[in-house]
Amino acid sequence: MLLFLKDLGIEDTQLGPFLTKNYAIFSEDLENLKTRVAYLQSKNFSKADIAQMVRNAPFLLSFSVERLDNRLGFFQKELKLSVKKTRDLVIRLPRLLTGSLEPVKENMKVFRLELGFQQNEIQHMITKIPKMLTANKRKLTETFDYVHNVMRVPHHVIVRFPQVFNTRLFKVKERHLFLDYLGRAQYDPTEPNYISLDKLVSVPDGIFCEGMAKASIQDFEKFLKTL
Repeated sequence: MLLFLKDLGIEDTQLGPFLTKNYAIFSEDLENLKTRVAYLQSKNFSKADIAQMVRNAPFLLSFSVERLDNRLGFFQKELKLSVKKTRDLVIRLPRLLTGSLEPVKENMKVFRLELGFQQNEIQHMITKIPKMLTANKRKLTETFDYVHNVMRVPHHVIVRFPQVFNTRLFKVKERHLFLDYLGRAQYDPTEPNYISLDKLVSVPDGIFCEGMAKASIQDFEKFLKTL
């Protein structure tokens, strides 16, 4: 079993953490495991892809070929993705093949019915940020509510920068409120002095202050104390 895992691409230093999470793999039949790997290879997952998926989702090989096939089919059908995009999605977030589907189904409803995104917009966002499919529903709705209703960022701009859903809301609020205080909270790409949502949430404080707020980091820190 250990030789099989090593051949699969699990490094010596990764065997301990892997087996701590899925020690039950020792009770699996080795031929079944080989069959599951062969199935993934038949779906054009490379050896490196499979190794990465097994490292990030240690229970992956504990599921039958039928289960894996049903899961891949579910994501391809529900999200209306191509075979390649479905494959890319589960390589990046293999827990989609092993975890519960309930949060995924719930979030799909939230995107469509509560937040008002179109199917093609949802596709675009989840292929960029797969974790949106399993994210906390409350966090998704609170972030959207703030970005869309307070910051006045329209759907099509949010779709281009779904990283905002992967950021802590307090960070978005702090930076928006500072920009608003300075009269620089401008998120419309067609207008001058446009602030990109992507940069708003991803750059360090120093670059945010200098490049977007046109203020010193000391000014920003003083402002935060007033919140």
